[in-house]
Amino acid sequence: MSDAPMTGGKRRIDKVLAEDFSRDLGSLEMDELRARRDLSRAERDYLSFLRRLLQGRRDILRDELRRRESGGDAGSLVERITAVLAEGSRGPSRGEAVMVSLPDEEITLARRRTERLLSDARLSDLERLSDDDLRGTIERIDEEERTVSEVRGRVLDVHDRLQGELKRRLRTQLKGLRA
Repeated sequence: MSDAPMTGGKRRIDKVLAEDFSRDLGSLEMDELRARRDLSRAERDYLSFLRRLLQGRRDILRDELRRRESGGDAGSLVERITAVLAEGSRGPSRGEAVMVSLPDEEITLARRRTERLLSDARLSDLERLSDDDLRGTIERIDEEERTVSEVRGRVLDVHDRLQGELKRRLRTQLKGLRA
């Protein structure tokens, strides 16, 4: 994956996953702690959006493959895609409200990254794709989704540590006010 985090890199993912980003949190000023938490949240949101894009496209391709294998009628592509995406939207979550706070340029970046994997598989013309093309594209999407999920898990760990430190400080402040 060309978008993998790089040690010493300048991108947000590089910063969030740098070893020192979530180390010695107790020594950080509150503003810096919040800024780091917000940076990790922004990266989490981007990776979550990217992951949803990948999963949606994979689900569409898998549905087409299943339809062919079962000999089902092609029907309306729009109706099939709507049904597949509605079914796939009920997955597990962390219990947080869905937030779509991504800037337009990040949405575009995620879409371009997803489309690179689909360069040969045009979702608007599934009938023209061979079964082998479908399977190959599904495999590429699965691999990318696993990579994105692994990196997202690391970002979630960082975010949780930062959020945990903020909560700890707020509890300490509340105890001090009550005393």
